[in-house]
Amino acid sequence: MSTQPQLALHDLTIGAPGRRLLEGYGTTVLKGTIHAIVTPDPELCRHLADTIAGFQRPARGRIEIDGRDLALRGPGRRGIMSVRADPALFPGLTGFANIAFPLEQQRHGASEIRRRVEMLAAEIGLTPEALASRPGDLLPETRICIALARALAAEPALLLLERPLQSLPAPARTAFLPEMRRLLRQFRVTTLLVSDDLGEALIGADAISVVMDGREVQRDRPDEVFRRPANATIARLGGASNLLPVTVSPTNAESDGTLRIAGTMLQGGGVNLPRDRNARAIATGPALMLVRPEAVRLFLGIRRFDVLAEGVIADVMPHGTGAQIRVALDHFPRGMLADVTLPAPMPLEIGRRATLGWNRADFHLLPPDGMTDGQRPADPA
Repeated sequence: MSTQPQLALHDLTIGAPGRRLLEGYGTTVLKGTIHAIVTPDPELCRHLADTIAGFQRPARGRIEIDGRDLALRGPGRRGIMSVRADPALFPGLTGFANIAFPLEQQRHGASEIRRRVEMLAAEIGLTPEALASRPGDLLPETRICIALARALAAEPALLLLERPLQSLPAPARTAFLPEMRRLLRQFRVTTLLVSDDLGEALIGADAISVVMDGREVQRDRPDEVFRRPANATIARLGGASNLLPVTVSPTNAESDGTLRIAGTMLQGGGVNLPRDRNARAIATGPALMLVRPEAVRLFLGIRRFDVLAEGVIADVMPHGTGAQIRVALDHFPRGMLADVTLPAPMPLEIGRRATLGWNRADFHLLPPDGMTDGQRPADPA
């Protein structure tokens, strides 16, 4: 993988009427990689994409591609092609003509245009019927494929994706992401994804920057952002989460700290705090414990877990070959979610008592931001 930056943003500041959306932001995107900027603010997604593409001037800062400042280059002269939340296909043109449009602008000959359009259509899986149809007659997934093919046809220096799958329902979006990543890898296109959906970035990106309140709060590999988010908001952006309000008690003989819910220590709740990224900030006192549902298992007395919690099954939600259950814990009635493979090792009956287990490697302690006073656990006895 190249270590040469293809895109560089320096001290970028973007404003909107009445507020600053981005303040002093900087990042680089390496040649041939996929970098994602994720923010819970969809307005920032739009303005950031418009600024990079050249449709909006930043309040401050510099945008470079291959070391060249783009300040004096208009949208059509930046070497950037975009796929936006609205694919913006030409409604009166066929799929073929939409893909061919940038090639015609580059003054390629008719035979070369046909060759490249047919090659892209075959790689992306566009049928002859899709190429012969107008956008209004096509499914949303097919319109996105045509927009992606049109962008790739121009062989841009940078592919800019701004919430590209916004028009798709969640299941279709999840199914489409690996295919999009495969295509970007195959064509070796340097890509910047700007999205308010962390799920898109987790599947598709090599690196993720998370921006909140105008500033970057985390930059890491996708697996680290998912497993060890910097705060509770990022954890929730990553999908279903168990965020338990706990109190970290001081050192005891067996560990560097213990975890309590409502004053009651979790079974096996000793925790080696120095291994946790946020340990210094929350060495003792209130915290949030993040455990993803897929890391939580039903405890049947056979497999050993580092932490156990007891409660009553409050809900059962089947999906495919498994189910997600919610267990109202004895000391936390809101409960925890756990993924269970079917057939389950015990009857999944609402009202039945159950014990959940998870391991130290599967939970992550977060600062208690966003917790109300009513959610704060009692001080340890």
